[in-house]
Amino acid sequence: MYNQDLESPLPASVARFKASVEEANALLFVSPEHNRSIPAVLKNAIDWGTRPYGRNCWAGKPVAIIGTSPGTIGTAIAQQHLRHVLGNLRALVMGGEAYLTFKPELIDEADIVTDAGTRRFLQSFVDQFAGFAIRLTQEAHAAAA
Repeated sequence: MYNQDLESPLPASVARFKASVEEANALLFVSPEHNRSIPAVLKNAIDWGTRPYGRNCWAGKPVAIIGTSPGTIGTAIAQQHLRHVLGNLRALVMGGEAYLTFKPELIDEADIVTDAGTRRFLQSFVDQFAGFAIRLTQEAHAAAA
């Protein structure tokens, strides 16, 4: 768990995590909803990504958020919280919402989404995110040139 006393030097696991985030062109957050918010372990990872002060690995990173839960509104409230947190950290959060109501028959034993409409929805979401990330990356490279 994050503890300011452990920031210098960063724990090796945190340094590896931050390096992975920094190397990524974009990040897709897939999260459940816990008590109408994001899971504590996810918030902890986000917090570590901002440390030490001035070394925020989320800034300028294209991100998208999606999730599923058994409830009828999926992970809408957790996504709202995550969108707020990441936006405050200057991540470039793709607009829109994408949440699914999870049902046991939604995914089969081979981890295949069984509903064709859901597969199309997910493919469309991923395609939209890829286009979003590519556009932002190209704009950043053009600005740097």
